[in-house]
Amino acid sequence: MTKQEKRKQAKKRWFLRKTKHYTKASCLTTWRLVLFTLMLLLLLFCIGWIFFLRTFNAQHINEVITTQLQQWLDRPVKISSLELKFINTVELKGFYILDTVGEPGQALVSADSVTLHFELLPLFEKKLVIHEVALNSPRFNLVRRSDGEYNMPQVHTHAESSAYTNIGGRKFALQIEDWSIKNGVFYFQDNMSGASHSLYGFNAHFDNLQFDNDTPFQLEMVLRNQWQERISELEINVNGTLNLADLDWSKFALRGVKTQVSLFDEPVKITLDLENLKVPSFSVEVAAPAFKAKDLSQFGLPNKEFEVPASTITATGILTDNYTQLAVTQLAATVGDIQLSASGQADFSKNSAQVTFDTNGFTLLGKEKILPFLAQYGLSGQAKAGGKLSYAGQTWALPLLTLQAENVSGNFYGFLTKNISGEFQAKNQFSDLYVRTTDGQLTVARSVFDKLKLSASWRKGTLYGSIEGAELNQVPMKLDINIVDLKKEDRRIHTRLYFQNFDPMSFIATVQDFVTVITPLTHRGEPIPEVTGELAWLRNFRDRLPNFMPNFSGSLAADTFTSGVLTGGPFYAAFDFTGMTARAKELSGPIQLHLKQGTIHQMEKWAEEQEALNVTFQPFIMMHRMERAGSFSVGKVLRDVAVEELGVSAVFTNGHMQIDNAYTVGPIISASVGGWVDWVNEQVDTTIYTMFTNTSKSGVLAENLTDESGNPALAFRLSSSMIKPKLEMLRAKQAGKTIRAAQAAGVGTDFEESAKFIQGEYHATK
Repeated sequence: MTKQEKRKQAKKRWFLRKTKHYTKASCLTTWRLVLFTLMLLLLLFCIGWIFFLRTFNAQHINEVITTQLQQWLDRPVKISSLELKFINTVELKGFYILDTVGEPGQALVSADSVTLHFELLPLFEKKLVIHEVALNSPRFNLVRRSDGEYNMPQVHTHAESSAYTNIGGRKFALQIEDWSIKNGVFYFQDNMSGASHSLYGFNAHFDNLQFDNDTPFQLEMVLRNQWQERISELEINVNGTLNLADLDWSKFALRGVKTQVSLFDEPVKITLDLENLKVPSFSVEVAAPAFKAKDLSQFGLPNKEFEVPASTITATGILTDNYTQLAVTQLAATVGDIQLSASGQADFSKNSAQVTFDTNGFTLLGKEKILPFLAQYGLSGQAKAGGKLSYAGQTWALPLLTLQAENVSGNFYGFLTKNISGEFQAKNQFSDLYVRTTDGQLTVARSVFDKLKLSASWRKGTLYGSIEGAELNQVPMKLDINIVDLKKEDRRIHTRLYFQNFDPMSFIATVQDFVTVITPLTHRGEPIPEVTGELAWLRNFRDRLPNFMPNFSGSLAADTFTSGVLTGGPFYAAFDFTGMTARAKELSGPIQLHLKQGTIHQMEKWAEEQEALNVTFQPFIMMHRMERAGSFSVGKVLRDVAVEELGVSAVFTNGHMQIDNAYTVGPIISASVGGWVDWVNEQVDTTIYTMFTNTSKSGVLAENLTDESGNPALAFRLSSSMIKPKLEMLRAKQAGKTIRAAQAAGVGTDFEESAKFIQGEYHATK
């Protein structure tokens, strides 16, 4: 190693020794400086604390709070004790604000303790700045007296905001910033109505609370309720702006208050604006998420599945007359495709309310998800609703309900509707009803009413109904019906019917269809089975007469009449029955029938199929076999025979029909019938006079086969059972005279009412 290299190494060692020594000396100096600083700060703190205790006596905060609150609220304030919990925290024990209005001498506000956090530095400037006043477990008791006055005090914030806070008597300016309520309880007692309410677990924080400016605040609480054996909790969070306006309740305001209620998977969001607590005006908006039945299981609802889509509700209104009068000027709700608008008012002093509402047009398909009971109807189509609701004496009423339907289809207890359009109106709690359809189809078992134009109303126990136009099984028809005292057993029914073509067998089948559908609804067991064979047409009709027609009158008209035995037209009938119920055991009253330009069909054919008709037609069959020299032709009678006029006038007495007059007049055969028919016991005793047109002057007939004019004639008596009647031949000399007298007598009515009904327009009034 050279001398030069040795000198370099020696210099490096010297530099390292000097650097180490300097660093050690610097660290020691720094540590001494830190210790000195800490000791100095501690000394200053002790001096400051001594000065604070000398300058500010914490016990005098009691006087500050008490004096200030008494000035603000004009109510006595008591504080049992005060403790200094930390250098800048004071806790007041036994805090009370006494009531002088609602329940004098009782606590208006009380708290287990009140914690005050204040700032130190402002004390040196003679300012007491309380950063936060926290009321721990407070209880607020609000009372409305029987005269309607509330015990809420008016805050006088312009009172002197200073107090003597030290031993020397010097005043300190007072400033309170934030207020907090922790685990509070609100009680409200209404001495006017006797009701009381309470709210638990109330937490709130007011940022830089000022009594004459908008103050932001946050609030949270949990509502706990018991439903049967279930406990439900609602978590509520609120934030917004509060303006106490010196607690002058006419200037009080809540603005932009946003609340979240945790009831479902997503919260219910509420936005509230409120002005003036003496005459409060408000607006509120509620946004609820979609929810299902299981989301409300804690409320113990019936075990039914339903789904409610996302919905919104907005409302504006005002409370007047000391909170007794509520007016909701506008309410709008949207639930799926349903848009509801409403307005109304409530009088809490009289426990009454009225609401007017209406909706837009909405689809019916799928609404069973919201209201499960609709599923049984299988509804489709469009509808809209409107009306009025009222509340009085713990009872809701429906003064008016209107429904508009468009292309509505469904199954209403066996009555199938398809594409029905029209309107429905209910008044006075459904005591006054009106319905009108302009188109659509109604199916009752096998009977189909198409192109249905119907109107009906229900007023004061009377039902008015009219089918202005329809097709029953493709046959045009009209109907007008009044049912007086419908709910009474002695109800009276008057009807007018018109068919373009009247087929009695089809009409009987329609009656059977209504009975088939209605019987299960009346819970009277299964309908009587339909029978076949001899007299099936009679038994099926007689045994299925509706039991709700004890008094039944009216008329029936048809352009044409069609049956297997007789056709023709026009056809008229008039009747006035009592006891027209199933089995026809009490059927009583007159009936008149009249037919022109008809045809009697195939007597020989029907004689082969029905024993009763076989006996009835037997005289004609005998005459057919006894034809002589072409003097007459009974064979025509046994086929289709023309009828110029046919009339029947009879009176029923407990199912027993007395024939006053019955006749038929035609170019080939004319006849007159007298006697009686018992439709209940299926007995008959009738005398029949028949006269034929003489087709040949050279023929010779037996004397008992001609009348006085020499025309072929028959007279016979039909009696005993309708299934197997007895036949007795009589002298026919008076046949022509008897038939002419019957035709001259007619049926006792000209059916003027039926003629007017066919030409006129009838519908129920709205």
